[in-house]
Amino acid sequence: MPPIISTIALMALAAAPTASTSQPIPNPGEVKVFKDWSVGCDNGGNCQAVSLVDDASGSFDDWGGPIFIGRTASKDDVLKIRVLLQDTGVSQYQMIVDGKIVDTGPISQGDYPIEIIGENAKKVTRAIARGRNLNVTGPDGSSLTKISLAGSMAALRYIDQKQKRAYTRTALVAKGRRTFRPIKTEVPLVTTNQWEPAKRIPATTEIVDLVENSVCKDERFGVVEDQIYPLGQKDNRYRALILISCGSGAYNFSSAAYIGEIRGDEKDGASWAFRPATYDLQPSWGGEGRPPLLVNAHWEQNRQILSSFAKGRGIGDCGNAESFVWDGEKFRLVEASSMQECRGAYEWITTWRAKYHKAGELASQTSTPTESNNQ
Repeated sequence: MPPIISTIALMALAAAPTASTSQPIPNPGEVKVFKDWSVGCDNGGNCQAVSLVDDASGSFDDWGGPIFIGRTASKDDVLKIRVLLQDTGVSQYQMIVDGKIVDTGPISQGDYPIEIIGENAKKVTRAIARGRNLNVTGPDGSSLTKISLAGSMAALRYIDQKQKRAYTRTALVAKGRRTFRPIKTEVPLVTTNQWEPAKRIPATTEIVDLVENSVCKDERFGVVEDQIYPLGQKDNRYRALILISCGSGAYNFSSAAYIGEIRGDEKDGASWAFRPATYDLQPSWGGEGRPPLLVNAHWEQNRQILSSFAKGRGIGDCGNAESFVWDGEKFRLVEASSMQECRGAYEWITTWRAKYHKAGELASQTSTPTESNNQ
């Protein structure tokens, strides 16, 4: 485990980074809200609509969890409905739209106890688009979650439009007789040039000096933790990632990332030089006169992925999340998700995804953060 350095003050900025080779430019999709539904699509054309707590009442009293409707844009055309429920202790459900049962089935263990796919998903989705209220009940009629369907038709129509399905036979809402031709969209590929593994990192005294002159120095209160991780070695050069504490709240802990580099041995007078980490797309938090901030940052050493998870409030039903892969010079966005409405949606809508591979690897050896986490 890389050591964690505890300090009370903060550090200094340094030289500008070296430019990286040509890489894809991230452009995350937009998340839109239609009354009680939020919807968005990623750069690969995959879309997701998510139910929100009824805006009129704002009450969570009947809210057992949201419903997600996701559809892929490719030829495989996967349509999936998932319901996120608290542990109910029941084994069967009924899904009722405006008093009519539209689906029944077993409740399984896991993050999504209810999952509907295939033709059943199309039937239920169209009922949702036409309906006003949805109630998921147990076998005894007890309510597991109640969902407002206000805005669901507009959200599903938005998916039809973004995936170029409007007025085709495959549309969910805007149906027609046209032939659907799937969007030809390739997820971009980031090439990394990461250095050979090494364990060398700056000494505590060098981190303290860095911290003392930082623009974050006035944001550090109480006990703070700065984290240091090795970034590898190449031609007698060593690099390290330093995450410096830069403010905190009840549920968000901010960090500023810096890259340290050294050539040679400290015994011969060599010292670490530091610069702010750079990104192909700035993290969501930050401000003028200061480095971009990562919130609730997480570093995955094996794949060299740096993640930020900024919650809009403590229960985590809104905010922004990004994952960046280290390409050898800067951090490049490989996944982003967002949920701007704080209304009960505990899973956020994916707005950007990219694959990545090491220079020289075959394209078939690419990975994404989501794929790797599921393996």
